[in-house]
Amino acid sequence: MKYLKVGFNIRKVFVTFFLVFVSTIKIFADGGSLFSDISGSYAIYHDLRFNDEAIIGVCYIGEDTVLTRSYEPKTGNELLLMVDFVVNKNEIEHGNNIKVLKGSFTSSEAASRLLPMLLNWANTWYKSKDKINQNMKYSVSTDDDYSYLSWIPVFQIDTIGTKKDFTVFTVGFLKDLSDERFFGITKLPSPIKSDKYKIKKGKSQNVEIDGLLVPLDSNWETEDKRIYRINKKTPQDAAFLIETINYTESGFSSISQLAKLLLIGTSDVVVLTEGSSISVEKGTYNLYIRMFDPVQNKVTVQQTQLIERGDGYVSIATLACYETLYLQNKDYFDKILH
Repeated sequence: MKYLKVGFNIRKVFVTFFLVFVSTIKIFADGGSLFSDISGSYAIYHDLRFNDEAIIGVCYIGEDTVLTRSYEPKTGNELLLMVDFVVNKNEIEHGNNIKVLKGSFTSSEAASRLLPMLLNWANTWYKSKDKINQNMKYSVSTDDDYSYLSWIPVFQIDTIGTKKDFTVFTVGFLKDLSDERFFGITKLPSPIKSDKYKIKKGKSQNVEIDGLLVPLDSNWETEDKRIYRINKKTPQDAAFLIETINYTESGFSSISQLAKLLLIGTSDVVVLTEGSSISVEKGTYNLYIRMFDPVQNKVTVQQTQLIERGDGYVSIATLACYETLYLQNKDYFDKILH
C-alpha cells in the first residue's frame, strides 16, 4: 500500500496553503522559456571558494529573468540585481535589462565577480540541462566540477567543486516580494534539538483516509478523521494527512512538476536541502523534506508519496514530525509509509 504526504508545520498544515496557492496563482513558464521553473522559485548557496564567505541567492521571476542577491556576512555588503538572459548561437548572454536594485558592482570583490559568475553558471547549466532532467542527478567538469539535482530551482546546481567550497543550503518559493527567507537571510540556520522520546507501539489498526488504508496504531488521535496526530509532548509531535486533488485542473503539466513545488513551496519555513530529496520508485514520487522553522528554531521532517488515482487526480499523503523524534523512532514511522 502506498501513501502520500504533504508539508508540516506546528502552526498549520502545508496542504491548506498549497490548495489555496494552486487555485489562485498559475504562473508556470511556457514552452518557449529558457527556464522551466515556476516564477518565484529560488535557491540559495553558501560560497567559500574565494576566502571570503558569501551567501548567494538566485530566484526566477519570469520572462527568462533572474533576481540575484549576494550577501557577505563579514562586512554586511549586499548586492541585489535583476538579470535577463538570452540564447545566442547556443550560448547564454545577458540581455539589455540588467538592473542593480541595491548595492554596487564595485563595492567588493564578491560583488564584482557576481555577473560573470552568473553567466558562467548559465552556460554550463544550459548545455547540460536536458541530461540533468533526464537523470535527476548529473555531474560535469568544465572550468570546475559541477553537480546538479533536477529539483533545485533555476540553475539546478547542487555543488561546485567540493561541498565545503560551494553548496546549496536552501530552496524555496517566494511568498511575496519582502520574503525574509530570500531577501533577509544573513547566515546559515543553526537549529536546536526538539524533545524526543521512544514511542511505544500501540494497538494495531488500519485507518481509511480518502479510500486508502493507512496502518496508524492507537498512538494517533484525530478530531475530524482527516488529520491524525501524536501529541504526547506538544499539541502536535507528529501528523499524518492525505489530501486528494486534480493536479491537471490546478495547472500542473506533470506529477514531477507537482512534486517539485511540494518540496520547495512550503510557506514560513526554510527548506534545508541537506538530506532533502525526490526519488521515483515504480512510477511513484517520494519526497523527503527537512524544514527549519525560524520561529521555533527547530527542524521537522516530512515524507510524502504522490499516488496517482486516475483522471488527473493524485493523493498526497504526508507524515511529518520533529526531526529528533523521527530519528529516535525511524523504524516506527517508516513502517507507516512503506
